[in-house]
This record gives sequence, C-alpha cells and structure tokens, in this order.
Amino acid sequence: MGWYGVSLLWSMPTADKTSIAVWLIAGLLAHDAVFAPLCLAAGHSARRVLPRRWWAPILAAASATLLIVLLALPVVYPRSESTRAPGNAQNGTLLDRPYGWGLTIALLVVWALAIVLIARRHRATDDDGHDGTDPDPA
Repeated sequence: MGWYGVSLLWSMPTADKTSIAVWLIAGLLAHDAVFAPLCLAAGHSARRVLPRRWWAPILAAASATLLIVLLALPVVYPRSESTRAPGNAQNGTLLDRPYGWGLTIALLVVWALAIVLIARRHRATDDDGHDGTDPDPA
C-alpha cells in the first residue's frame, strides 16, 4: 500500500508535489517551534500546580486535546462562499458532516478517560497517601 501511495505522488503535477513538500516542512517546523515548547511549558507548569498522581493523565489529555483540535481545524473552520463544498450552501465548513459535534465528543471522551485514570490512581493510594512511587526528588 505504501508503494501505491508513492506511485500516486510521482504521478502528481510538480505544483502539487511542491505544495505537499511545503506542508510537510511547515508541519515539522510548527511542531518544533510551537507544539513541543507548549507541551514542555504545560508539563513544567503542571508539575508545580497539580498533585503528582494527576500529572500523567492531565498532560496526556491536554496533549491529545491539542492534537485533536489541530487535526480538526481544517474541517471545522468556517469557509467563505467561494471555498465551500459544492452543493453545500448551509454548511460553511470544508466538508458536509457535523464535525463540530465529532470534535466535542472526541474531547469529552479524552477528558473522561483522564478523570477515570485520576480516580483509579486515587483509589489505589494507601491510607497514608503513599501511591507506591518514589517521592518527588525536587
């Protein structure tokens, strides 16, 4: 299947190949310049503010939220009349599905899982408050 994808790329016009390359490079730069530093800053802040047993679930949910929102932007973001899908005058997004609802449900599932993990960790904590991990060295 990978070779089929490569063969499709080679059959594309040069302008399309250039556009794909630009988007791939821009995505890598955006990750390294925006996404990664934001995740590092969130992790550092969470460590100072949140209880230790909450760190992993909250940071995982926050990272997943950011990624899901970034992936959903092209279809959720409103479009002008000239760039709407053909025959789709009522929906101002790129495609003709209720992607806003899908995004909302996906985010609710992610955060519900984070809450479940926090609750399970809380229940696993001893009466002394010891959760079986080494104390924070800082």
